Amino acid sequence: MAKTKASKTRTRIDALRAVIEKECTAPTCRETGKCRHEGEKEAARHMLGRLLEKLKDAAGDEQEERAQMWADIYERGYDSHGNTFFQGSKYRSDQSMKDRAAGIRMDIKVARKAGQAPLVQDGPGLVSQALETYRFDPIGEAPAEIKFGVRIGRGYGSIYIDIKSIPQDWGWIAEEVTDYQGEKVTRWHRSQALKDLEVELKAVGEAYNADHGSNIMTDCFAKAFYVFVEYDDPATLAWRAEHERKRREARA
Repeated sequence: MAKTKASKTRTRIDALRAVIEKECTAPTCRETGKCRHEGEKEAARHMLGRLLEKLKDAAGDEQEERAQMWADIYERGYDSHGNTFFQGSKYRSDQSMKDRAAGIRMDIKVARKAGQAPLVQDGPGLVSQALETYRFDPIGEAPAEIKFGVRIGRGYGSIYIDIKSIPQDWGWIAEEVTDYQGEKVTRWHRSQALKDLEVELKAVGEAYNADHGSNIMTDCFAKAFYVFVEYDDPATLAWRAEHERKRREARA
């Protein structure tokens, strides 16, 4: 069986150490009190030192190459096998889910507070300047009556960001359609403003997240947690209100 490079190296190191540590039993050396094999031992010490130094340098180079390889993968977002990788700007491996949820709440709170200030000062020419200079802020620009909630899902594997009290004329577009029974019903579609808000909230949550090699083709899920943004359309809100009314009446 052929020896690997590592096994050959270990064998050579062991051989050199054996030469260095071997006790001389030659009669002439014992009689003179001076070992004539000391030169061989000194050469073995020197060679062992050189070999260990080279191995140390090689290990350092390998670690650096691996670190660079993983840095490139995380920057690219996937490896050669199609596994996805990313690391959010606020991700910490030792951070608890409670701390992550608290961080998301604080980010939303700060964005809402900043949204109370005008985007730009009034003045000639400042509107076009604002479009070029300022990034659109969906959280800060959302209507004041909207409320946000952040909660941890069951099993501590997900975080839900809830949007409540969405103004109907701001967040929804009504479409009158005919259902399969021939009756007229209203189908609700999200407005672009609500879509932008959902994307921004998702980005806030994902900043605390990381993916260490998920692959949906192999059902491999390696994200730190999952971020969901939830809200109800007007039809669902009406159904919930009616359900709650009937429940209260049944209790009375």
